[in-house]
Amino acid sequence: KHYDQLNKRRHQVAMTLQHIDKERTEAEENTDWLDRAAYETRMTLLDQLTQWYTDEVHAIDKALERINDDSYGLCLACHKPVESPRLDCFPDAAFCSACQEIRDSASLR
Repeated sequence: KHYDQLNKRRHQVAMTLQHIDKERTEAEENTDWLDRAAYETRMTLLDQLTQWYTDEVHAIDKALERINDDSYGLCLACHKPVESPRLDCFPDAAFCSACQEIRDSASLR
């Protein structure tokens, strides 16, 4: 179930990255930008989207690796099972809710 979800999402993200790349090429080739700031804002947005989706592909690939080595569904921090509802919502989740909460609060400091 999660394997199919992950593969489907990976395909969707790969298609999105192709569209973003096409958009970047079109923006770079367009010489009709009225204002340099608009161009730079557009390119910054495309860079951020590319990074975000690339990170998602990496997370999906890691989850697929965990499926292949039979460690899928176990928290990488505490080694307890990741809650099923969490995996249903976030099939690439590498951490249980408690460990993810600790990681999130630590990254906010």
